Amino acid sequence: SASIAQVHLAKLEDGTPVVLKIRRPGIRPKIMADLRLLFHFASLVESEMPEARRYRPVQIATQIARSLERELDLAVEARNIERFYTDFLDDPYVVIPKVFPEYTSESLNVQEYIDGIAGTDTAAIDAAGLDRKLLAARGAEAILKMILVDGFFHADPHPGNVFYLPGNRLVMIDFGMVGRLSPMRRNQVIDLLNGIASMD
Repeated sequence: SASIAQVHLAKLEDGTPVVLKIRRPGIRPKIMADLRLLFHFASLVESEMPEARRYRPVQIATQIARSLERELDLAVEARNIERFYTDFLDDPYVVIPKVFPEYTSESLNVQEYIDGIAGTDTAAIDAAGLDRKLLAARGAEAILKMILVDGFFHADPHPGNVFYLPGNRLVMIDFGMVGRLSPMRRNQVIDLLNGIASMD
């Protein structure tokens, strides 16, 4: 269960186990009401506190609104998953759930169920004989590939959005928030990382 959607285990007619991510009923009006309050507060801060203007509260509120609008549309998340699925198709260590677009809509996302160990369950990870350092390295490599190679990355990669499988493989889920980097920005990030690594 998350703030925008409920998640349920189900089966397709042919018996295939799937995950149903269903937008919570009535969530859109609640979010819109909260955003109106946020915009009002941001405008008030910007007009009454000159020292806060440099932080651009209204612009931040606008970005939050755009992000939430994309998250509310579960078909957008399904397209994000399909893109990541393609980007990692040849990677033997990173698994992205398959989407069933024929059942997916703005309020319902149907995707493959993958049974793994939660990234938050370190005891189970150890009991399964998985190598936490190797998993961390593979996770870092996956994130760097997303950012530096693909320019399309998971913007919420916390342990609750990762599962682990035998063979020290990882599964990423919850692609409602993503980020994009242009080729120019990717080159700037590479230059920055190179400068940090060489202490320049």
